[in-house]
Amino acid sequence: MNLGVPLEAESSARNLRRLRTYTFFTVIGTGPTVLFLAALSLAGSSLTGIELALAGGAVTVSVVLCTAALALHWHGQGPVRRKVFWSASLLMLVLGAAVEARAGQIEGVWAAPVGMLVAEFALWFRPGRRARALLLGCAVVLGAVVCFAQLGWFSPGAVVVSILMVPTMSTAVVCQLWHYQVAQELERARGLAAELAVAEERLRFAGELHDVQGGNLQAITLKAQVARRLAAVDPERAEAEMRAVEELARAALKDAREVVGGYRKVALADEIDSAARILKSAGVQATVPDAAPSLDEDTERLLGLLVREATTNLIRHADPTAADMSIVEIDAEVTVTVTNNGAPAPGGNGNGLAMLRDRFAEAGGTVEHAHDGDRFVLKGTVPKPQVPPQRRATPVRRIARRRARR
Repeated sequence: MNLGVPLEAESSARNLRRLRTYTFFTVIGTGPTVLFLAALSLAGSSLTGIELALAGGAVTVSVVLCTAALALHWHGQGPVRRKVFWSASLLMLVLGAAVEARAGQIEGVWAAPVGMLVAEFALWFRPGRRARALLLGCAVVLGAVVCFAQLGWFSPGAVVVSILMVPTMSTAVVCQLWHYQVAQELERARGLAAELAVAEERLRFAGELHDVQGGNLQAITLKAQVARRLAAVDPERAEAEMRAVEELARAALKDAREVVGGYRKVALADEIDSAARILKSAGVQATVPDAAPSLDEDTERLLGLLVREATTNLIRHADPTAADMSIVEIDAEVTVTVTNNGAPAPGGNGNGLAMLRDRFAEAGGTVEHAHDGDRFVLKGTVPKPQVPPQRRATPVRRIARRRARR
């Protein structure tokens, strides 16, 4: 059992190993197949005695050398040795054909070995040029066979066998290797896609953790600072502040566990209640909607993230005494606006706002923010999913009722 590895990935890797084994034995097994065909052809030829032995030895050595060159290519080794083996294989093939030509016309025994030579020649080139090299090699060989046939060196049967065997044998070898190479590239692409998915999930988790814990940790820091200052002058107030820190820490721990477990669903109403609790703990008079509208999960998630980011920035970067949150529905759009006082001088947008702007843009929405003196306004608008035409009502403007949290 391979623990921690998805079954699909394990099956894909196992299939690739099987394909590698199949391709290796198919390509290297071309040599014995060619020798068998050559033996059948020589058995039916007119060669006898020493001529038959020389021709058979030449074709055997030629096929063995060419097979060795293919094996070196398979293991990615010895480009120079491959060319030496190929040259020696070609030389033995020419010598064997010359022996047969002395006894009469050359028969088709040499077609299959020549096909292997053409395949090895094509494999010298990069994958993008192998098809052209293969066509060039076949054209040169078949052109030479036709020319020599006109001179009476090749029998008509040898010409037909060459026309059929040379392209078939060479294409079979090259295509087998090409097929395995494509499978390797697909497997690498699958692995890369898995790595990108992991990286994307890590980024999502980082953003989720930032969204969830930013406001909580900032509120805890603020309350702890207040408790430290009051410890000597007002112990009872300091104790109350520490109890608030304890409650916030427990809520933060709960949120962190939910994020890590992957169970947390962003609900707009929950985010509003959480924002109101955090702002109250920080001593901010907050006015928030009484109830959030019923929206789809994606829309609630985006608007909930806006509320989180606004609350976090309000506590972290401002010194507010009051904050106001509103939700407005106009036809097919929902807008959440958060306004607070005590804002510092305008600075950079920050990572949080940039992240919000990107997420809203992906959903076809917008995020805007503006300074007006010490007031800061953050507004996010996102379209609601389209309803079917028969159910579409006339444009309605709804503003959620708001309640004050002191």
